Amino acid sequence: MHIYTFHKFHSILILPINNLKDSYNRLTDLIPIEWQIILMSDGSFTQNLNSLTGKCTKIKIFQKYNDILINQIKNIRVVWLKNDKFDQLTFARSLWRYTCTDSITLKLSKQKAVGQSIIESKIDIYKDIHEIYYGYCIYLEKKFNSKKPIWGRKYTLYYNHQSYAVIQEFFSPNLINFF
Repeated sequence: MHIYTFHKFHSILILPINNLKDSYNRLTDLIPIEWQIILMSDGSFTQNLNSLTGKCTKIKIFQKYNDILINQIKNIRVVWLKNDKFDQLTFARSLWRYTCTDSITLKLSKQKAVGQSIIESKIDIYKDIHEIYYGYCIYLEKKFNSKKPIWGRKYTLYYNHQSYAVIQEFFSPNLINFF
């Protein structure tokens, strides 16, 4: 699945993650430990962000688009994760694919962060991280209020052995200030 790029992200480095064990040595040499913790986590990033900041993360849905095809629904969702000071900490965009008979659509809240919704619904999913990005984007630099390079990642969520969502996350360079 491809996610439409709303604003051009200029990659300085793209690390494909085919096998975490094989990639581990390469990653530890290239990525600072604080960013490894954020980028390589296969748990709920929102939950990790709550722990890191000590505050409850807020979500702002920037855009949501549903496209209904024959027996299939595609949902594009764009969100910002913010702290209590309304600093924008993460930009995420996702492409969800459902069939009309999927029970996962009934369980996930449209107004909550994906990870939070999955935890609360007790849905068993698998996250497969594909790529880690390092680069810049003028739009994100303005939103993050930082001129530093931006780290990001792309992964697929699987439910009942079916791919349901491709998610891209781009993280504020200011996140490491919470460590």
